[in-house]
Amino acid sequence: MPKLEIIAEIPFKEVITSLELTDLTGDGKDSLILTTMNGELRIFDFEVGKKVRATEIMKTGNLPPVAAMALGDVMGNGVKDFVLGGLDNMLRVVSYMDDELGVRATTPLGTLPTAICVTNVVSDDSAEVIVATADNALRCYGWFDVALDKLAHKVVDRPVFSMKPLRSRGLSFSRFVFGDDSGYLFVYQYADDRLHEIHRSKVKGEVSLVATGAVTGGLSDEILTISDDKQLTLHGIDQGELKQLANIRAPSAITSVQIGHLLDNAGADGQIVSCQGNSNITVLSYESRMLTPEASIRPVKKAAEALVALGDVDGNGSVEIVQSVGRTLYLMSMVPD
Repeated sequence: MPKLEIIAEIPFKEVITSLELTDLTGDGKDSLILTTMNGELRIFDFEVGKKVRATEIMKTGNLPPVAAMALGDVMGNGVKDFVLGGLDNMLRVVSYMDDELGVRATTPLGTLPTAICVTNVVSDDSAEVIVATADNALRCYGWFDVALDKLAHKVVDRPVFSMKPLRSRGLSFSRFVFGDDSGYLFVYQYADDRLHEIHRSKVKGEVSLVATGAVTGGLSDEILTISDDKQLTLHGIDQGELKQLANIRAPSAITSVQIGHLLDNAGADGQIVSCQGNSNITVLSYESRMLTPEASIRPVKKAAEALVALGDVDGNGSVEIVQSVGRTLYLMSMVPD
């Protein structure tokens, strides 16, 4: 069986509150984007050699602590922007332009943002911003000239704390998914200046996290829900219906989950990376209508919360895992049999 191997352990002075990996410059290497308790947005590049280093290439400070973050090309210039929802009830678009980070737009929300999704919902050149707020509302914004303009507003039954884009082959736009503490998974779509519910499915327990990605190599992304903190359920859309494909239960609470392609021998199929609060990471594959563990590792003996992100940090075509546990980052890779 393959195994997970820690390539590097990198300490930080601040507690890391959110984590992403993305290619900012088009060079095929994913940069590390993180936010801290001090209200900083920091970007690092990994230098992988005999000794792995994380080199900070830029940062911006004087921001309020971040409650939610998502990335996407909001301004439509081919470069990913950072959309931050702050504890000051403001939505900010931070852009990487001319080798520096700057706040390009600020939008008051009037209440606390709880989740953000950045994806193209209207088939144009830029991505839209969907933000969930503590007043049980979903707001959809688009970029116009120099600011975000509200496209749609919808009140939902329960607060939303996790939201992801849902992509399908052949569609020029994305839908988005979320769950809530009533135990439902929802699929929404923007059309005719409104946000429309197009699917819902009952899930066992309160839904705390969702993830989307190609797990089976089909026409649409699959959806993964985390409910009752420990239950992983994989969903798929088949012939216009939202169906449950498989489920498995983790031994302890899951605090982060991602979907990506970590196994070279899996073809078009992707894998699920589940991260428990105690730092235990498990990689799962979907086989024969079951979620099957492929590899696992626990870098820390005692931990309360951990986050993971997936990306190709050295440009070699393989996906690495970056995990944050408190003030420490771990860079890992899958090692074949």
